[in-house]
Amino acid sequence: MRKFAMDLHVHTSRSDGTAEPYYMVKYARKLGLDGIAITDHDTAISEDDIENIQEKLGISIIIPGVESSSLQGHLIILGVYEAPEKHLHVRDVIKFARKRNGLIVIPHPFDFLRSGVGHIAVHLKADAIEVYNGGTLFEIFNSMAYNLALKLNLPMVAGSDAHDPLELGSAFTIIYSENNDLNSILDAIRHGNTFPVYNKKNIVEKIILKMSRKIKKLT
Repeated sequence: MRKFAMDLHVHTSRSDGTAEPYYMVKYARKLGLDGIAITDHDTAISEDDIENIQEKLGISIIIPGVESSSLQGHLIILGVYEAPEKHLHVRDVIKFARKRNGLIVIPHPFDFLRSGVGHIAVHLKADAIEVYNGGTLFEIFNSMAYNLALKLNLPMVAGSDAHDPLELGSAFTIIYSENNDLNSILDAIRHGNTFPVYNKKNIVEKIILKMSRKIKKLT
């Protein structure tokens, strides 16, 4: 098995991030990550865009995805090049993902500040739980997510929820896979060949990064 370090929750300027996908991938490589999942809000990156980035930067693992804003809260779908409509019922988002063989991750399930799905998470047919979210202000939310993954016996993943390059890598996932192609990486996650990593920052550091990002968006 080979080991790949992947940030599985990243936003770009295609939704509410500060940088284009190319720069997020480039900075992730600078940090030593093997790749990222681009999970913009309610919009998906195209296969052509991913191929263009990979041609410019060389081999990087880029997982297409979307963070869907369902009526009940956010869900991440990995491995898709299209996004469901906004504000669908969560069960319809899941149907959308299954029809396209997408991998369903429940991000920050108990963080109401980040539109987590809350306690209905226990009833959702997901493939993995995001047990560490790098942007979560209160660590109790990550602890609750971790316990949920244990209860449901689901694979554990982690992502920075970065909206700016400086936020990348605060949480990421070690994925054990024979190959680095998209299907192999997604299958490895489904089978639980993952280890979540969390570079914990205190609440002050997180607030400073968030304010810095907002200032960038205004300038």
